[in-house]
Amino acid sequence: MEQARAAGLTVEYIDERPDEPAMRRRFYQLRHPHEAELRRELGDDQAAREAGLVLPRLATHEALAVTLRRPSGGG
Repeated sequence: MEQARAAGLTVEYIDERPDEPAMRRRFYQLRHPHEAELRRELGDDQAAREAGLVLPRLATHEALAVTLRRPSGGG
């Protein structure tokens, strides 16, 4: 939220989504049997990036939906 405030935006609403990391973890675990097909369709770089970077980070991932507002007159 500090980044939004530093950009001059007002944080209007924060919706915490505590179940999202577990849902995404299940998704990545379910895609594992289809890894070869995904690599063919997406390319090795994209497939590796998806599985290799996202899955390990989900243990500490905080999922939020944030509503921001630009102050009136801010252009």
